[in-house]
Amino acid sequence: MNVSDRLEQRLASVRLSVLRELSQPATGLGIDLYLIGGSVRDVLADAPLTDIDIMASGSAERLVESIRGRGDVNVRKASAFGTWSLTIQGVDVDLATARRETYERPGALPTVIPGTVEDDLARRDFSINAMAISLGESSWGTLLDPHDGVTDLSRGVIRVLHDRSFEDDATRILRAIRYACRLDFRLESCTATLLERSLPYVHTISPDRVRHEIERIFQEPRAGDMIEMAGKLGVLAAIHPRLQAEQKTLRDLQTETGDNARRAHLLLGSMVQSVADGDMESVVERLNLNSDWARLVRDVAAVRGRLYELEDENVARSRVYRMLHGHDLRAVESCALAAAHPKVAKWLRLYLDELRHVRPLLDGDDLMALGVREGPEVGLLLTKLLDARLDGLVESVKDEEAMVRRALRT
Repeated sequence: MNVSDRLEQRLASVRLSVLRELSQPATGLGIDLYLIGGSVRDVLADAPLTDIDIMASGSAERLVESIRGRGDVNVRKASAFGTWSLTIQGVDVDLATARRETYERPGALPTVIPGTVEDDLARRDFSINAMAISLGESSWGTLLDPHDGVTDLSRGVIRVLHDRSFEDDATRILRAIRYACRLDFRLESCTATLLERSLPYVHTISPDRVRHEIERIFQEPRAGDMIEMAGKLGVLAAIHPRLQAEQKTLRDLQTETGDNARRAHLLLGSMVQSVADGDMESVVERLNLNSDWARLVRDVAAVRGRLYELEDENVARSRVYRMLHGHDLRAVESCALAAAHPKVAKWLRLYLDELRHVRPLLDGDDLMALGVREGPEVGLLLTKLLDARLDGLVESVKDEEAMVRRALRT
């Protein structure tokens, strides 16, 4: 099957030029080149093509060295698995040597040796990612599909290539969910059964690798659906028994656009809403969270532990401020999104939108000019001024000055 017409329709002229620029020297070196994996899937599915992944049946390093000196080629890095990151004519390209992988034990990183194109396709996660398109001058556009990925693509199914796939690498469980939701596909029946049976193997995956897969989910437009699906399939509980998909928050975040970092923090915050305070540190450890994310998780616990105080309609605004001030704002927002009690949600939103921005009109210099001695008393009076301003007891500079003078007289 030849898909050269589809390839040329789907790729912009500059990307086609890049493929041909690599193909010509590869032919001279006796190296066969293939467009591979997700790039092929997206070409055949008429999906947006974001990555250019190329496999060399032969030494990718030899090809890289042959083009390294060209003005339009920038070699950025090489990985331990023989993958090179290049920029050619301004286009990012990943170039890898065809390889064969074996797993010494479940969850271990694979042992890699050079292989054939067939070996490389056989190591892939799912059939829809196990296709290649030849970029050779005499075979340009020829599709290699030994695992019937085209059929699965047309049927809209995610299918693993062998029964031990999820056991060998349980991160594929999270990737199956990510692809299913992104492409609006379903898990093939045997694959769904294998996924369920393989959930215990999630614990063989290192914290960093689990977190990396979750971070990739957070960057997806349908991240909420992915987390919800992971919850329903028991995957979140397999990662940590207390993680849950907080559906109200996920629905609210599904249409969020713009700040991906904020959205990712809110998604993580939604996942830990049901984690008991005493279990938060084990979540931090299981995902090896960095200091920023760890603070978010801990502050969700701290804020959540006092939310009952906000069920009172008449709670003082200054009390709300003192309760929430200093906590990670994304933790506060996560609790607001998840809040079942409307009064609690209202107070949290008021803090985020208004109260946290309130400041006294007078500053420390103003207080000392009024006769307050330099030292701790300045800070104490500024705190009292802020509380009074939050509670509507002072509205102007004159009001604040009068309050300071009263304090000096007592």
